[in-house]
Amino acid sequence: MVDSQAGSGRIETYSGCGFDVFDPDPDDVRLLDIAAGLAHACRFGGHCRRFYSVAHHSIHVSRELPADSPRLQLLGLLHDAGEAYVGDVPRPLKARFESFERVEERVLDAVWTAFDIEPPTDDEWDRVMAADDRLLAYEADRILEDGSWAGRAPDLEYDLRSDSFDAIRERFVSRGEALLAEL
Repeated sequence: MVDSQAGSGRIETYSGCGFDVFDPDPDDVRLLDIAAGLAHACRFGGHCRRFYSVAHHSIHVSRELPADSPRLQLLGLLHDAGEAYVGDVPRPLKARFESFERVEERVLDAVWTAFDIEPPTDDEWDRVMAADDRLLAYEADRILEDGSWAGRAPDLEYDLRSDSFDAIRERFVSRGEALLAEL
């Protein structure tokens, strides 16, 4: 049951469990909840020409990382996992509100702990963010009216057409389980 007291940071998740965004407990983290939250969250704050989910984006980010490194691919898949609980806030807004970034970082720390993953090193995180930036430029070029602000789009071949919420959620869970099994 989810705490409904005013001021509580506890939210109900897809699986029906609760999660406290201000005091994240790794025991409350579920891959299914992350997948569902991200499958329903639209990239670019919802301002794209067609729906494109953060879960779909995260699957592509994981595939941009070396195939011989399941750890890096898993970090790529989960790099936006905090957004499953706090929403997809555009980068310029996040940059202005450090307290929001701290909340999201604490959620990510709970995710790493929940899946028994050592937090990423600075080098690993830089590699994940470089993949994220490549996808950002690619996606902005293809699904925004004018994505030129994101930089020159790299030559990638990802399908950005939306699958159903159920399908993308299941693809995310399947990829996550496969990568976790390889660690």
